[in-house]
Amino acid sequence: MFSRNPRLDRAAVLAGVCTLSILMCTCRQPELVRGQAQAEAGGPVTIATAWPWESRATLLYGQGLQMAVDETNAAGGVLGRPLQVLREDDHESVDEGRLVARRLAQDDDVVAVIGHMQSYVSLPAAAIYDLFGIVHLAPTSTDPRLTQQGYRRLFRMTFTDRETGAQMADFAAERGYDRIAIYYIRNAYGRGLANAFEERALERGVGIADRQSYDPNAVGGDRALTDILASWRDLSLRAIFIAGEPREAAAMIRAARERAIDVPVLGGDALGTAAFVSLGGRAVEGTVLAAAFHPGDERETVRQFSVRFRERYGRLPDASAALAYDAVRLLAHGMTQAESVDPDRVADALRATAGWRGVTGPVTFTDEGDLVERAIGKVVVRNGRLVWLGDGAEGE
Repeated sequence: MFSRNPRLDRAAVLAGVCTLSILMCTCRQPELVRGQAQAEAGGPVTIATAWPWESRATLLYGQGLQMAVDETNAAGGVLGRPLQVLREDDHESVDEGRLVARRLAQDDDVVAVIGHMQSYVSLPAAAIYDLFGIVHLAPTSTDPRLTQQGYRRLFRMTFTDRETGAQMADFAAERGYDRIAIYYIRNAYGRGLANAFEERALERGVGIADRQSYDPNAVGGDRALTDILASWRDLSLRAIFIAGEPREAAAMIRAARERAIDVPVLGGDALGTAAFVSLGGRAVEGTVLAAAFHPGDERETVRQFSVRFRERYGRLPDASAALAYDAVRLLAHGMTQAESVDPDRVADALRATAGWRGVTGPVTFTDEGDLVERAIGKVVVRNGRLVWLGDGAEGE
């Protein structure tokens, strides 16, 4: 989810972490300093959230986060102490995200961080949070590599690109789509999602008729898309799978419809936004997308959350709001179970969590900090809005 991903400079990331290691070479480990400071503190419990507030102002992430904080505090806070949130803007930038992570790491009051939106920002930031002993909840980062580094205080709140691609391929197989073209953004998110879809499709006996990628920054992109669609008209396609961002995906579908390519379209979770629907217009009607959350989910927890959210903000929550809400509530749960705000004890409590019920679904973590496999929901674009399909309903 949410992964417009420039190429990471791994050497620079490692160099930054090494520099931090040298600066922190004291007689006491940073996680012990932080843990003791918080154990001895009175007053509020400080958690931080790193998010591209300015560039993603249309998302309702901040509203969901604040609602969870206010509800927690109204119920007595955490261990008798109120929660307070420190907000930082990472501007969807690797460099800015690293600077934000360093600022938060140097604040001994911060016991946990919720963020970042983009996987490519979370990856280098996670190394800093781990080094400085901070619990890190990643609400929207879907790159599988995030939880493959051995960090003991890191937890992912959503599914991975591999899980999304595989389950969307299962959806296609169950509907008999036996000749599928894949169109993906040329970055880690697009490749990972496209690879997972293709691998599972082939396992299920679904044929992949063609696979094409795009560079969103390339000059002459319209011409390249025209050439791709011209070749696809002769392939007798049964469906198209898109692993990309809303703007380019909407443009691709509009162009396909103009060329009488009217097959069903499936897409990854990054497309499940109002922007995709608005940009695509009538052309994207019937598109089925992976979804971490939708207020139309009939579970009682979702219904109650959506009612409270609408009463408070005058609109229904989106997936980012639900993920932020769950992240805050889960942190409060972990602190309560640990009977401490010490980051190591909180991390142990989170890793031991089994079947905790969030509005985005049940939460049980693997030892690596990933969610134990859960069914991925789906939405369909219908009459200009996103409509909940659940995890098994028929699309259009």
